[in-house]
Amino acid sequence: MRRMKPIITTESLKLDDGFDDIKKKIETESKYDSLKKLCKFNIEKKRLVYPTEGIYPNRSEHTKRIPVLFLFSNPYPESVEIGLFLSEPHSRTFWQRLFESEYLCLPVRGIDLKHWGSSTAKQLGRLMLKGEYKSHFLLYFHCLWPIPTKKPEHLKSLFKSKARLWAAIERSSMEELARLTKNEQIKHIVAFAGPTFKAVTGVNENTYKGWRDRIKHAVDDYRKDEDLEKYWESLSGGYAKTRLGQNDVEVYLGLDTRSKNLGKEMEKRYFTWAFDMIFSRILKDQPPIK
Repeated sequence: MRRMKPIITTESLKLDDGFDDIKKKIETESKYDSLKKLCKFNIEKKRLVYPTEGIYPNRSEHTKRIPVLFLFSNPYPESVEIGLFLSEPHSRTFWQRLFESEYLCLPVRGIDLKHWGSSTAKQLGRLMLKGEYKSHFLLYFHCLWPIPTKKPEHLKSLFKSKARLWAAIERSSMEELARLTKNEQIKHIVAFAGPTFKAVTGVNENTYKGWRDRIKHAVDDYRKDEDLEKYWESLSGGYAKTRLGQNDVEVYLGLDTRSKNLGKEMEKRYFTWAFDMIFSRILKDQPPIK
């Protein structure tokens, strides 16, 4: 049995001649205050040492389930500090929306996702790592770029003057994603942001322009006519193959996490509808092993 990997791990990045410049930015610019709080500097080895996050369940214990990878841009510092993806107060309803899906079900007498307590993040993290929810799917959570900043553009700005170093980070990130999908036999990725979707598929930005409104309209139409083929025709730009070499992986673009509570008048929010439509398409293309 493979040992369960913790959600929060420590990594380091060799900065070489960029060490002094990047260290100064982190220590003096306010947008990096949260990273400064979390990271350390190894002056002797010129390395940035930082915590990162990922949820990697043991697939050998769930061989009949379909592995699906949720791909985020980079970790959010507050969630890293708490110990779980999307666990800071303004993001927690992500978990409600996720488990309102008809394809995922919490255990009976499970975690109360509407009222978080001091142990909720730890309990939920363990549940996700062990795959102790009822579903045809086994969910993985991964960040394309592992360094925690409040916004992806803050991370890119940190390395703006060090083009070679940022190129190396991008290359390493894609290689890690390729290893993960290959080793875990993952054939389906769900991205939550257009730039992340673009990074792993190479699509043009115009492909997902106005994506939030396009999903809302597609869901509204589907609720009227239940025409699944029409739904995916209207969102044909929202799925593509990855640029991961020989790995044959489909990537879907869902709704951005900031829109997770849109549709308060609906029994099921748009965010959850987007999940369910993706899950239903995956099941159609790859039924679970019986």
